[in-house]
Amino acid sequence: MDKGASTVFQTFEWLSTWHDVVGRPAGVQPRIVVVADRGGTPLLLLPLAICREPCGRSLQFLGGHSTDYNAPVVAPRFAAEAGPDDVRRLWAGILDRLPAVDLVRLERMPLTVDGLPNPLAGLPGLHHAHDAYAATLPPTFAAFARARSAQFFSQNRRKRRKLEALGPVEVVAPDSGAERAELVRFLLEHKSRWQVASGLANTFGQAEQRALYERLTQTPFAEGGIHVAGLKVGGAWVAALWGTVFRGQYAMILTTYREDWSQHSVGRLLMESVIQDCIARGDLSRFDLTVGGEGYKAHWADRSDPLYDLVAARSLRGRLFLALRRVLKRCRQAMARAPGPATAARRPPEPESGS
Repeated sequence: MDKGASTVFQTFEWLSTWHDVVGRPAGVQPRIVVVADRGGTPLLLLPLAICREPCGRSLQFLGGHSTDYNAPVVAPRFAAEAGPDDVRRLWAGILDRLPAVDLVRLERMPLTVDGLPNPLAGLPGLHHAHDAYAATLPPTFAAFARARSAQFFSQNRRKRRKLEALGPVEVVAPDSGAERAELVRFLLEHKSRWQVASGLANTFGQAEQRALYERLTQTPFAEGGIHVAGLKVGGAWVAALWGTVFRGQYAMILTTYREDWSQHSVGRLLMESVIQDCIARGDLSRFDLTVGGEGYKAHWADRSDPLYDLVAARSLRGRLFLALRRVLKRCRQAMARAPGPATAARRPPEPESGS
C-alpha cells in the first residue's frame, strides 16, 4: 500500500523492532491481514497478533502496550467508500479466516487515522476507554503562549532564571552518537526509579523494555523518526524527553526528570523548549501529548481525542473470563464506595508533570 493513512506506531520500523525485542520472546504470533481489491491493490492493512494470556489466546494489535494508538493502515479510497455495514462484514470474514482465539482485545483505537476515518471505529461493541491530548502548533511560540495561561509562562520564565543562577543551562537534542545513547540511558534509568518509588510495576527495569527504546532510538525510519531531547544544568542531565516525528506531528512518548531537581520544574521547562523547537521547524502542526489524563497536560493541550476499546469473547473460556472480570470490577467499585478510614500514601509526582 502506497503511503496509507497511519500513525508512527503502525510503521514497519516500530512494529518489527517491537516484535524482535518484546513480542517474539513472549511467544506473540503476528497475523498481518491485508485487504485488497479484485485487482490486487491493497486497501487495508491490519497489524494483528495472537497472544497467550490468562484468558487463553487473544487477538490483539501487534505492538502491545508500547503503542499509544492502535489502528489499521488505511488507503484513502477505502476510508471514503467503506460504510459501517461493509466494515462489519469484512471484520466477520477476517475473524473466520484467522486461527481460533478465546478473546478479541483491540485497545486504544482513535476515531481517525492520519486525518481519515478509522474503519474499525464503526464496529459494534466499542466503548470509550481512554483519552489522548494534544496541542495545535501555531506559526509562533508567542501565539502558542497567548492561547494559554499567562501566569504559567511567567512562572516558567522565573524558574528558568533561577535555574540559570545554578549553572549553565543547555537544551540538547543529539541526533546520534554517544551523547544520544547516554541521554536515553538516563531517561530509562530515571523512569525505572520513579516506578519503583511509586510502588508501580517496574517495566523500565525489564531488559526487553529498555532494549526496545534503545533499539528504536538507533533505528532509521523511512519516514519521520525518533527525537530525543535533554536538559543539562552545569553539564549534568536533569530532564529528558523521548518522542517521535511523523507526518507533521511530534508525539511525546516518554519524559522524566531527576527527583532532586523537581522543585525547579525542569520537566516542564524542557517541554517548553521542545515545543518552541517544534514550532521553529515550521513543518509540524501538532504536539501530541498522547494517552493519559495527567494533570500537567491541561497547561499545554487545547484538544482531547477519545480512544476506544473492543473486547469480545470468542469461546466459552473467553466468556467466563469476561464474566469474572465484570464481577471483580463491581467488587472494586463497591469497596471504593464503602465508608472507612481515609488513608493516603504519598507517591512521588508523575515524572511527566515537571511541577
